[in-house]
Amino acid sequence: MSALGNDRPRELHWYHAGPMLFGDLGTSRLYVLGLAFYFTRHASLFHILFVNILLLLVGGCYLIICRKYPDGGGVYSAARSTSRALAVVGGLTLCADYTVTAALSCLDAFRYLGVGGEILGVRIELLCTLAAIAAIGFVNWFGPRGMGRVALFVAVLTVLLTLVIAVCAIPSLHHTRIELPVRERYSLTAWSDAWVGFTEIVLALSGIEAIANMTGIMVSPVRVTSRRSIVPVLLEVVTLNILLGAAMNALPDAKLIDPEGHALGTDNMMNILATAYVGGTFSFLASFVFGALLLSAVNTAIADLMAIQYMMARDGEAPAILARLNRHGVPGYGLLLAMFIPAALLMMFPDLTQLAGLYSVGVVAAITINLLTTGATKQFDLRAWERWLLCGVGALMACILVTLLWNKPHARIFSMAILVVGLGARLFTLASRSTLSKPYIQAVCLLAAVCCIGQVYLALMVPAESQAAFAASTAAVGLLVWVGQFVSASIPQQEAATALDDFDGDYHPNGCYMVSASRSSPLISGVIEEARRSQASVVVLFVRELAIPVMGSGTTQDASEDPDARAIFAEALAPARRLGVPVKLVYLVGGSVVDRIVQTATDVSALRIYMQLSKRHGIMRFFKGDVIGPVAERLPEHMELVIHA
Repeated sequence: MSALGNDRPRELHWYHAGPMLFGDLGTSRLYVLGLAFYFTRHASLFHILFVNILLLLVGGCYLIICRKYPDGGGVYSAARSTSRALAVVGGLTLCADYTVTAALSCLDAFRYLGVGGEILGVRIELLCTLAAIAAIGFVNWFGPRGMGRVALFVAVLTVLLTLVIAVCAIPSLHHTRIELPVRERYSLTAWSDAWVGFTEIVLALSGIEAIANMTGIMVSPVRVTSRRSIVPVLLEVVTLNILLGAAMNALPDAKLIDPEGHALGTDNMMNILATAYVGGTFSFLASFVFGALLLSAVNTAIADLMAIQYMMARDGEAPAILARLNRHGVPGYGLLLAMFIPAALLMMFPDLTQLAGLYSVGVVAAITINLLTTGATKQFDLRAWERWLLCGVGALMACILVTLLWNKPHARIFSMAILVVGLGARLFTLASRSTLSKPYIQAVCLLAAVCCIGQVYLALMVPAESQAAFAASTAAVGLLVWVGQFVSASIPQQEAATALDDFDGDYHPNGCYMVSASRSSPLISGVIEEARRSQASVVVLFVRELAIPVMGSGTTQDASEDPDARAIFAEALAPARRLGVPVKLVYLVGGSVVDRIVQTATDVSALRIYMQLSKRHGIMRFFKGDVIGPVAERLPEHMELVIHA
């Protein structure tokens, strides 16, 4: 079987990746400012400054990573060169991060929109949050392609509104109240408290990891695209974060602290700043844009969560069902899981500060693994300063991770639950593919089940502060990784799957017809009969839509694993062999369907292209759009387009 350019096309430009990065870094200021004041009061400006310095350092490291890993520089792809198990651990920590991101951003969106009150004892904003996750999941079922443009529009509008607030705040910055994070310089307790306060607000970093994951689909040269994506966003976020942090500390205490001494604006500090420096009407209108940006971040987090599950499943490191695509190119079961876990998390932790406490561990762990493995790898040359930067920042992130695990018991138990359950599912998957004897397989599966059930019990029934529970969870992770290595060694090398072959026919063709088929129909046999009369060859093209951002290069999918494609190709080969017509079978995954059809037609120099009318109606047409119209507009004039029902 032929595959003309079966690698997924590089179609992610910097002006696509930049808004995606801003969707995480820019969105974070909507809750980081308020949380910084909540945890550190008027020392928050120093903490915001230090966090943004860390952001610049991490950003510099990821510029190196994106350049060195042009086919996927996220933790799951980068760590695989060191250890498959370490890559899975990194991928699972990302799953934890994206889960909390989706829950936290969605809840904060309705806080910005001013939703409040209760119905039957349940907070209305929580009900709206759960409904929004369900709605976003429903939209993602169809894999809509217009969400990137919506995210770009919302990001640009957010930057403009934030600039207005910052400019209006500049005349008042001389009122900024600054307190040192350490008042007693010789007190170890004071330094420890300052360090813990700093780690509390290390939240907005997962966007850079997500961008690194997508270098495999960035337009070449990747180093230029990634730099144009990361640098402008970093500069905007760092500059405005520091400026807005100063503006926040310039407000009188009456606007920041209630009479009982509780911090205000934990979940909507940007609204407070907009009201104080611009006006109530502006703040009211801006709140809708801020809410839309947060909901856009929810959509991105759910898409990324599906993508990392898909990649691990495609590589045989997670249950294969998570890689099963629906007809719209979306892993349906992965989407359901990506909706269920954030919703369940919200039911257990319905408060923004609680969710913020869960947030950092996953992303800090993923970045730590990525930086240290890249800095220590020998697979490519690094300049001395690059290696020192990667290892140094990685060591700093490791210190932050240890602090978070020590001081955040709920984050600790949540992250360990994700790791144990994920590694348990991995062990089930590996055991099903191994050549171990049945008793060994049963013992391995029993071990995985006991670890998963035990971890669920620890998470639900044992206090999160229990050090013994943490030790047990850590032991379970180590045991699952060790046994997984043993089981992996017993899995035979994957043999090339038997695929349908092209058919050479019994004549030399003097032209080529191409059929773009998405379903079985009499069209294919009819085209082959027409080709026989014209002494032409036939190319049958099947494009499997992939509507999620693929993280890394991963494993190439072929038609032998796609029942729809196999059915169509088998339907083409039967009349081809009967009539002696040369047939070439082309199977492509991902990318724009229109681009794939036009490019393939050009590559094979097709004289005539046959297409089927789409069966999309109503809501499906709204989400997915039309294919035939754009193909007709882009085909060269000498190519004839024939449309069949």
